[in-house]
Amino acid sequence: MRAHLTLELRRRDGVVLASRRGHNSVMAGGAQLLGSLFAGTGAAPINRMGVGVSSAPEPAGFDTAALTPGDLAGATEVPLAADAFIQVPPDSGNRVVRVRVRGTLPESAAVGTIAEAGLLARTDDATAVLYNRITFAPVRKADDHELTLFWEVTFPYGDLHWLP
Repeated sequence: MRAHLTLELRRRDGVVLASRRGHNSVMAGGAQLLGSLFAGTGAAPINRMGVGVSSAPEPAGFDTAALTPGDLAGATEVPLAADAFIQVPPDSGNRVVRVRVRGTLPESAAVGTIAEAGLLARTDDATAVLYNRITFAPVRKADDHELTLFWEVTFPYGDLHWLP
């Protein structure tokens, strides 16, 4: 599995003020989440995206459990509606299935300097699993900016004997 993020910070008139692109890491909790979904043991699906202020790299165990809201003003997570997910037809040449996810933080959300983002599975106000995380060069989001995050997650299929 592989994923990358494209981030766009826009003014009200649609002008792109900043963009970032990079590959994210799947957290240990995110891998456990996928295992639970596969096993049908009641895990929540990916249903939110969030941002934070930490630019700290992932620890060796990839056990980061949450994004760091820091002093960001407004909500730092937003729900992802069902239509935020698009499953692309399988690419038989590369033997992958891709899922694209798009979410937007409105003007009033996460005002401040943002340096990380992730997808989450939230079951209630207190319980969330951070599926993935990416850090990037900080962007300063004002209260008249929208921040849109585009993820593309690639799932391989076929002979995967090369996996450990």
